[in-house]
Amino acid sequence: MVFVGNPGAIQIHTGPVRQVVLRGPWLNVLDPGFNLHLREDHIASAWVVRKPTVDGLVSSLELFDSQGDTIAMLFGARKPGQAERCEWRALLEPLTEERRPCLV
Repeated sequence: MVFVGNPGAIQIHTGPVRQVVLRGPWLNVLDPGFNLHLREDHIASAWVVRKPTVDGLVSSLELFDSQGDTIAMLFGARKPGQAERCEWRALLEPLTEERRPCLV
């Protein structure tokens, strides 16, 4: 699931994406019924977030610009009453690994 918004609306897409085209700093999804144009060079930070829900933990990948505004939020597809899919958690897991030793 991809959530992308602006001050007037939020677009939500659920399901696979098929046609991804990279053009310079742009990552473009050009599927029938869903277009996304993401400027990768505008992503200042990305966070893996785990939120508790009545259905267990729900994990997201959240992208922010240099002002701290949300660019996009990505979640594993699920419906209320369903647990998060293990495949989605496995995709996010490498992003949570510590890359440098902690300084004390």
